[in-house]
Amino acid sequence: MTIAVREAVPADAPMLAELLRAINDEPGLHPERITAESVRHDLIGDPRVALLVAEAEGVVAGFVSGHPFYDSASSRWGMVIGDIYVAHEARRRGIGRALVAALAGSAARDGGAFLWWAADPGDELALAFHRGIGAEETPTISFFIGDDDFRRLL
Repeated sequence: MTIAVREAVPADAPMLAELLRAINDEPGLHPERITAESVRHDLIGDPRVALLVAEAEGVVAGFVSGHPFYDSASSRWGMVIGDIYVAHEARRRGIGRALVAALAGSAARDGGAFLWWAADPGDELALAFHRGIGAEETPTISFFIGDDDFRRLL
């Protein structure tokens, strides 16, 4: 199988919206907010985002998003992975590894030296993938503030 990883282009927005809805189809999340237009505007059209897609045999099968991040503890730049997703029917073919490797290459070209990301506890398939490519687990607790609580900070 031929896998090609490339930067996302506006024509990818409908397929990326589908994949983003699939990764966010859990109770409490809002996949209905994800549209091709929001993907075009918020991800593909934003220079702060690295958005790569993987094609398997010419069909978009997965994506990874990331953004630059400075880690003061190690005094170096890298990239945080926002999302990584491979369509169910395309898994276990090296696509996820190719996406992470391509994002690492993008970070390195910009002077970065690491990738950092989080996974949901209990997502055993994702955890096995992350461990399988050599990712090290770090003891962190993530926090998120949004909606009304975020606005109260302003």
